[in-house]
Amino acid sequence: PVLLLLWWGGACAFALWRYRTPEGTYVLFTTRTTVFLEYEGELFLSWNIPVVCTIANESSPTTTLKCQISGSHRLEPILDTEELEYSDRFIPFAKDLNCFLWYVVTNSTWNSSVPPSNNDTQVLTLWIYDPENAIPSELDHSATSPSANSRILSKHFWNLGQEPVVETHLRNTRYFADEFTDLGLWKIKVPANSDDIITIIHGKAIAFQDCFVQDTPYILSRPEQPFFNNANDISLSSPAGSDIYIVWSACFPTTALVLTDFGTFHTNDGFRTSKEIKAPSHILASNLAQNVTAVALADDGILFLINGNIYKRESNDFFKLGTDYDLSEGDIIGVQSRVWCPSEYPMKSGRKLSTTAIWTSTDVHLGYGDNVFIRITDTSKLQNILGFPEDVSLSLGTVSYDSCPAEIALLVACIGCSSSRMFYVVTYNEDRYMWVLRNFFLSAPSKGFMKMEFMYSALPSMLLWNKTSMYYSYRNNTAYGFPPVHETNVTPAEYTNGSSIHQIVIDYSGNIVIKMQNNIMFFFKFDLIDVILLPRWENESKNTVLYLNPSGNLYIVVINSSGIHRQNYPLKMEVHGTSYSLFDECPYLAFHHNIDLNVYYLDKGDEVTFWAQILFQENLGLFVDVRIHRPELLEQATHVQYEIAHEICTKNQTIKFYQNVDYSESLDYMKTVHETTGVMTVEVQPSMTGKACSTVRKLSYLFVGCPPSRHIVIQTPPGITCIKHNFTSYKLPGNFLWHSSPKDTVTDYDWDKYGCLMEVYYRDPFRPEIALYDGNTFVKMVEANYILWEIKGRTDFGYNSSMGDVGCSREAQNWFSLLENHKNQEIELDDIWGPQNYNSCFEFSHENLQDLSQQYHILNRSGSNSLIWNMEQSGIYVFKVKILDPNFSFCDLKTFFAVHTYGIVESPDIAKTIMFSIFVLSLFLGILVLSYFKYARIFQTLRYVDPLPFPSLQNHTKESSQGLKKDQ
Repeated sequence: PVLLLLWWGGACAFALWRYRTPEGTYVLFTTRTTVFLEYEGELFLSWNIPVVCTIANESSPTTTLKCQISGSHRLEPILDTEELEYSDRFIPFAKDLNCFLWYVVTNSTWNSSVPPSNNDTQVLTLWIYDPENAIPSELDHSATSPSANSRILSKHFWNLGQEPVVETHLRNTRYFADEFTDLGLWKIKVPANSDDIITIIHGKAIAFQDCFVQDTPYILSRPEQPFFNNANDISLSSPAGSDIYIVWSACFPTTALVLTDFGTFHTNDGFRTSKEIKAPSHILASNLAQNVTAVALADDGILFLINGNIYKRESNDFFKLGTDYDLSEGDIIGVQSRVWCPSEYPMKSGRKLSTTAIWTSTDVHLGYGDNVFIRITDTSKLQNILGFPEDVSLSLGTVSYDSCPAEIALLVACIGCSSSRMFYVVTYNEDRYMWVLRNFFLSAPSKGFMKMEFMYSALPSMLLWNKTSMYYSYRNNTAYGFPPVHETNVTPAEYTNGSSIHQIVIDYSGNIVIKMQNNIMFFFKFDLIDVILLPRWENESKNTVLYLNPSGNLYIVVINSSGIHRQNYPLKMEVHGTSYSLFDECPYLAFHHNIDLNVYYLDKGDEVTFWAQILFQENLGLFVDVRIHRPELLEQATHVQYEIAHEICTKNQTIKFYQNVDYSESLDYMKTVHETTGVMTVEVQPSMTGKACSTVRKLSYLFVGCPPSRHIVIQTPPGITCIKHNFTSYKLPGNFLWHSSPKDTVTDYDWDKYGCLMEVYYRDPFRPEIALYDGNTFVKMVEANYILWEIKGRTDFGYNSSMGDVGCSREAQNWFSLLENHKNQEIELDDIWGPQNYNSCFEFSHENLQDLSQQYHILNRSGSNSLIWNMEQSGIYVFKVKILDPNFSFCDLKTFFAVHTYGIVESPDIAKTIMFSIFVLSLFLGILVLSYFKYARIFQTLRYVDPLPFPSLQNHTKESSQGLKKDQ
C-alpha cells in the first residue's frame, strides 16, 4: 500500500518524507529500481538530487526517481521555510546484478477444521517476476497466478536450468522442486505443521539478460489458531491511556498479539489480517476486562494478566488459572513468554523447556503444556541458596528468558545489601536444576523495576530500561553502561525533550531499535556503546508499534479507528544511510564461517572443527572472536593463518573442539559423566563491529552427551543366513538353564524385538558384528569391548579364549564373579556390569594373577574371543549385547540378537529306547498269547463234531463253524 505522507506542523524540528520500492519490501534496491519519493506539506519546493540520478518531476512532492550509478546518494526535499530543518538521507543503490525476485503462493492441503498432522504437506507454487514490469497484484502480493511477463521469464530461466530451493532458517532443511508446469510454475512440497517456518528461497547462479534472481525471504503459512467470539462477549483492553503493547511468538513470528486501550487483536499472518480477542461477559466483569496489564502467547492460547490474576483464552474457552493450577491469585505482577526460539536446543535431561514465566514479588512459576505450572523458588529460598545475609530484603520485579534457552533470569531488588537499593540478576537453569548469582549489580531507584531483555548471544548480554533510561551489559557484564546518543552525553529521552521510551526491539543480528513515545527512533547495536538517531518515519500523533520482520527489516504497525495496518520499514537502508553520513563504516570487508547447524552432537571420541575468515584493512588489526558459554566441557585447539595482499588482510582461523577425558580412570564414573556432559554454546564474531555491519549472528550448541537417536545394530556376518520363521514359542532344555530343572520349559519368541534367527553351524565359533547408527545413518563399526548374556537363562554356550589366552595381567571380570558380588541384591542384569564398573585385566596389578584359565567373557571386533556352542544338541539362543568400554559412548548401547545352531546328529536316549523296546515287545507277546488261546478254543469245538453227519446236522455244524469264525 502507498505510504501516507505526514506533516509535522510548526512545532516539528525535521521535515518528514519517505521512499518506497514498487514491491514494497526493499529486498531489491538497485540502479534498476524505480524509487517512489513522497512528501506532504504546503512548504515543499523541490527535490535536491545528485546529478547521477533522474527524477520524473522534481517540483512534485510525490514523484519517481532512478539512479544509474551505484553508491550512497544524498536526497532531500527543499522547503520554503527556515523553521524546519532539512532532513537529508544517504540512500544506498546497489549494482543491478540482481533484477528479479521469487514469487510464492501457498496452496494448503489441510482442512481448516482439522489440524494438520506431521505428515501433511502444503504445496508452494513459485515463479520469477520482475518488480519493474510486474502487474499490481504481484506487487501487492495478492496474485494467485503469474502474469504473462512472469510466465515467459520463468520459462526462460527454466530452460537455462534454474531450480528454486526452499531452505529453512533453524535447521537448514532444504526442499526442492518436484515439477515445473507448462504455465511457468515450480511446485515444492513443504511440511504443513512445522516449527521451522522462516525460510529463504534461492536458486542457481543463472543470469538472463545479465540479471540474476535475488534470494527472497518467505515465511511458511501455518494452520490458523481460531478464537471464536460470541455475541455478548466483551473486549479485553488495557487501562485508558496505556501504551500499546505487542508480543509475538518466538518460533512463529507471524503469530502476534497487540494490546491497546480499546481492545486486544490477534494475527496469524503478521497483521495482514487480524481479529479481536474477547472474553465472555458472564466470566469476566467489564471493569476487569478493561484492566489487562500484560499478555503472553502460549502454545495453545493466550495468557492475560488482570488484577493480579492470570486468565487464559483458548479457542473455545476462557477461564481463570488460579490455585487449582498451582498459581497464586491476586498478587501476580508479571507474565512473560520466550523471546528466542528454543526448538533446536538440546536438553541434557530430556525434559521439555517451559514456555512461560509467571511471577509475584516473592515467587516464580514456570508454565508448560496442558496448563501445568511449577513453582521453582521464592525469595526466602533464594536468600538461602545464594548466600544473601539474613537481614536483607529481596523482591522480584522482572523475569526474562535468556538467549540460552534453558536459563531464566530474575531481576532481584535488594534492600540492605548496600547503602542504597541494588539490582542483582539471578538465573535458573532448567536443564541442570541450578541457581546462579550472576556477576551483575546496578544501583536501583528507590522504587520500581526496569524491563529486561537478553540479546542473542553465547555469553549473557542484556538490556535493562525504564521510561527514561537504558542500560546495557555485554558478555557476562564485562562491558556495561548507559549508552548516550552519538557524539553527545545525553540519553535518548533527554535528546527528545523528555519523551519516554515506548518500545525496544532486538533482532537475531544484534540490531536494536529504540522507539520513543513521540515515534522518534534510535538505533543501537550489540557490542557498541552509543546510539544514533534515525530519520523520522512517522508523525508523533500516530499510534504505532514496531513488529519484527524476519527478513531483517521491521514492520511499523499503525493502529487507528479504521483498524491495524502494517507497513515495511527499511531498517538496513536507514542505518546504512545514517552511518554513511557519520562516516561510520563497517571495520571489516567480509566475514564468513562454516557453522551451518544449530546443534552438533558430540559423543565420546567425537570432535568438531569450525573455520572462520575475516577480511579487513591491514591497519585495523581485527581477529575472529570466539565466544563460548561453558568452555569447561570441551578442549579447544586453534590455528590461525594470516595473509596480506594489496593492503588487505585475511585471517583464516580453525577451532577444533574435542574431549580429553579418560573415563576408565575415573573413581566415580557416573559423577564424572555428569560433570563432563552438557551443552556448550559457541559463537564466532569479528572482534570489532560497526553500525553499518550486517553480519547475522549465529549460535551453535555443542551437545556433549548421548546423541538422541544413536543406537547399535547387529549385522549378519558374511556366510551366515538370517531366517524369520513363523513360530512364536520354542523349548528350552531344563538341564541347561541357570536354575536347572529336570523338565524342559517353553518360552515365547518376539520376532519384532529379537529379529531373525542367525543360522550358525554348531562347530563354528561366532562373534557378532556390531554397527553404530544415528537414526538410519550408519556411523561406524563398533571396535570397543562389549559383553553379552543369554536372556532366557541358557548356560550351554561358552567362549573359546581364556583370560590367559588374551593376555590378561590379572583375573578379568566375568559374569560369575559379578553375580556373586550382587547375589543378595535385587538388581537387573543390565546394571550388574557396564562402563560404570568396568576394570581392565590388562593393567598391571600387584595382586596375584589368580586363575587365568577361566573363560574370558569380554568380546570385541578385533580380538579372537568368540562364542562356542553345545555339542550335544542344537538350540535357539537369544542374547543381549551391551557396550562395555567406558570411553566409547555416553549412550547406554544395548540390543538383542538370536542364534540357531544346526548340524548336530543327536544320539538317542538309551533308557528311553530300552523302555520303548520293552513296551513294544510286551505288546507283541500279549497279542500272541491272546491269539493262541482264541484259536485253541476254536479247534477244541471242532474236535467233537462227527465227520459224516446227517444232512440236517451238516447244516447245523456249518452254522456253528461260521459263528465261531465270526467270533474270532
